[in-house]
Amino acid sequence: MAEFISTFVTGFQDVVKKDFPGRMPGAKIINVYDGLIHYKFDGNSRDLEKIIYFNNTFFVIKTFNQKNCNFSAMVNQVCTSKNYYLISKGSFRCRFSQENQFVKVDKNLVKRAEENVLHNSRLTIDRVSPSTEIWYSIRREGFGFCGQLISKREFTEKNLNKGELRPEIAYLIAGFANLSERDVVADVFAGYGSIPVQIAKKFRFSYMYVSDISSQQYDILRERKQLNADNIQIEQSDAFELSYIADKSVDVVITDPPWGYFEEIDDIPLFYEKMFTSFKRILKDEGRMVILSARKTEIEETCVKMNIKIKRSLHTLVNGKKASLYEMNF
Repeated sequence: MAEFISTFVTGFQDVVKKDFPGRMPGAKIINVYDGLIHYKFDGNSRDLEKIIYFNNTFFVIKTFNQKNCNFSAMVNQVCTSKNYYLISKGSFRCRFSQENQFVKVDKNLVKRAEENVLHNSRLTIDRVSPSTEIWYSIRREGFGFCGQLISKREFTEKNLNKGELRPEIAYLIAGFANLSERDVVADVFAGYGSIPVQIAKKFRFSYMYVSDISSQQYDILRERKQLNADNIQIEQSDAFELSYIADKSVDVVITDPPWGYFEEIDDIPLFYEKMFTSFKRILKDEGRMVILSARKTEIEETCVKMNIKIKRSLHTLVNGKKASLYEMNF
């Protein structure tokens, strides 16, 4: 069974470890690190591109432990064995990465790595714009691998509106929430609809409330075909009021409230107090909140002040900014 390595956004390793086997039947996880999963899979490798949260995916040529995790030893071990490349035609270049940063290595080492690929495949060298890449990567955990890059998800900021969540992060947030088919869900800072769209497409739930205070965002939400369902209600509403949601009717509030970076919010702690007060009204007694925020200090201090329990949290990067994801309850 072939081995693969795929990367994903930092912080979500527990979510990926739980989610991946169900999304890709037949895959067997070898290990999961922060931002990377190593697994066996005997199916069509192109199916791996369907996993929304995978960024780079590699066909594994060889893995290395802490004892031999240096570029010279890695290249030596790869070059002393016959290797198979999943993509054997086209062009390639060799790249060396240490702790997620590309680094320069001795030219003779690069040449030796390139000659090994030439000897074991029909690939030709193109150091500028190749059709595939051979990576030697060293992780801070003392784990390293040599792999052939077989798929790469392209992301650019131009594809996003200001403040819009990437689809893969919205998916992982929903995965973190551990939704069930019985849950009544609410996203009351829905914005462009990233989170509710992923919930509607990929997760089970009973009913979902979706709203935003902006009339422009409301119109956008109404146009999202994924949200056109009998068990999804879209409204224009102030998250501090939520008059369209009955008391104690929601199991999970899952949302990405404004951070105060793109919007003018004079008093973030007061904003959070009003938000939590509103959520307390609509949540059932055992209800939960799953909230993404870049204002770690302010939201945690507000939780202490209002006696809100943080059950678990993770730390990640969202569009280059540090952010935290929390599960909370009253």
